[in-house]
Amino acid sequence: MSDTNHPYVPGWQGERGWTAPGEQPSGFLSFEAGDLGAPFRIEHGRDMMYDHGELQQDYNFIDYLFGDPAKPVHARHYLGDPHVSVDLPGLRAGATLAQARAAFPDDILRYLQRRFDTVKVLTGEGYRELWAAA
Repeated sequence: MSDTNHPYVPGWQGERGWTAPGEQPSGFLSFEAGDLGAPFRIEHGRDMMYDHGELQQDYNFIDYLFGDPAKPVHARHYLGDPHVSVDLPGLRAGATLAQARAAFPDDILRYLQRRFDTVKVLTGEGYRELWAAA
């Protein structure tokens, strides 16, 4: 794996503890063998919605950005949920589940399958289940 370049991130050699060019090294980030579909960025976020000073909704989530940084595949996992939801760039607005399945990058799907019970993808009918653990 150490001789395999990442298709969108120059300089990636599959080494443990690798970070994107210009970013600070992280002792927490590592890639396993077979993680060619690993995200180029992982971000934590929290949306807290208030009404007249009272907390109404609290969304704690992790965003995963994969593929081409100019048009990334965006996956969001809400902490506490067993699934991850994915938005594929370039997929037309009314796409069917079959079209989304055909457009879904295999390496990214394998990465998500190793980490989540269910993978959902945005289609013309909303988020639909693309894959679920048996």
